[in-house]
Amino acid sequence: MMFLPESKWSPRYEAQFYTIRMNTYELLDKPAPTTFGNDECSLCNYHHQKHPAVYYKIEVLRGNTKHTCLRRYSQFLYLRNKIHYTERDDNMYTKKHFPHKTGPFHRDTPQFLEERMEGLCKFLMDVLLRPECVNNKWLEAFLELSSGDEDQ
Repeated sequence: MMFLPESKWSPRYEAQFYTIRMNTYELLDKPAPTTFGNDECSLCNYHHQKHPAVYYKIEVLRGNTKHTCLRRYSQFLYLRNKIHYTERDDNMYTKKHFPHKTGPFHRDTPQFLEERMEGLCKFLMDVLLRPECVNNKWLEAFLELSSGDEDQ
């Protein structure tokens, strides 16, 4: 599967090409359904996460189909750690510029959430555009690329 930036992607392309959009977030009272990150990572054990919580909405477009992934900050962090340790690239955006966790003075204000979403989107684009991350199993799971749950 091959990622293309949205400006270069078209729905006419076959399903082997995909792009993403990430431009909104939602506050949910209960966990969003997911299979990503539910293994050994305690950060991603969603039975113990606090709610309501902020989820960032990622639209994945493939051919004439699209599906939406809702991801928490901790899931992005989990992906960053998995890819960083898998790829061993110290120059990757993932290590140097990943957005900060919510602190005592950043209580999920709209400005903070917008800035964090922008940083998470930059992180995701950096990863998607790296040749060494093509067909990365963690990235494919994060974006649910092998899922059959696409919406028309």
